Amino acid sequence: MKSTRHLGVSFCNGHIQIAEIEQGKKAVVTALAERETSVDLVQAGIHLSADHPQVATLAGELGDMLRRNKIATRSVSYALPADPTFINIIPLPTSLKGNDLTDFLRWEINQYFPDADPKDFIVDSHPLPSAEKTFHPGFVVGVRRGMVTFLQKVTSELRLQLHLIDVDHLSTEKTISFNYPEIRDHAVGLFSLRMTGMIASLVRNGEIIDYRTYRVEVPDDVPRTISAYLKHVKQKDGIGEPDALFLYGQAVPPDILQAIRNETDTQTLIVNSLRKLPVTGKVYDQFKKENFRFAPAIGLSLRAE
Repeated sequence: MKSTRHLGVSFCNGHIQIAEIEQGKKAVVTALAERETSVDLVQAGIHLSADHPQVATLAGELGDMLRRNKIATRSVSYALPADPTFINIIPLPTSLKGNDLTDFLRWEINQYFPDADPKDFIVDSHPLPSAEKTFHPGFVVGVRRGMVTFLQKVTSELRLQLHLIDVDHLSTEKTISFNYPEIRDHAVGLFSLRMTGMIASLVRNGEIIDYRTYRVEVPDDVPRTISAYLKHVKQKDGIGEPDALFLYGQAVPPDILQAIRNETDTQTLIVNSLRKLPVTGKVYDQFKKENFRFAPAIGLSLRAE
């Protein structure tokens, strides 16, 4: 079996993370790296385009990382921070298909962004299991078209091939399902911790079935907020409580981790993105220890299989 390499790129807390994985008989991590970036996708998100002057800046920063880490792949995927994207679970009429569904999704986005042209968003939806006949809950994602063309131009400048553009929290689901195969038949909580707050979700059978964002101080407010989120999902019909909780993004001090366990009475883990993934080549030991920061980038690379 011929092996191939794929690069995942994520952006979190003012830094770029990259993960290269070689797919052969087994998946192997061949590179992990991180650096500060002067490109703020969260703040600049609504203004980005293929002609934006920061195309050259990001291409230069990424190009430097590729050279320093001897990245051999020609295929790259990007995980966007969730903040500048539209993510929601909304009721979708089961009768809508094709262009009618797209028009409905754009109308929904326009309710949240009334000053934006709905056609400026690339939208997609995924139906969630439901017994309802006329409506079903749908997981909806909208990404500004300008951000997509911005990253397409960066990729072209680097002479790479673009594989995927996704949202970091969605990419991380692949990381936990790969590294923790024992949870595939269970519901688990997945929490992203970052400077702007926390993303909370419930994952069952590889699907995100509930999603919320919180503006809180991380990590001090995390135990209380996770406890509140679990009470929220417990009150929703047909969802139930998770069997385990997974955290990634920012570091969590041991006392905070213990406080979460005490508050929730649930097994709580920091995502080990390398639990089932061997590492080859020269990778900085600190990145191996703090591999939870690389969960989105690793998830993207795994999705190239």
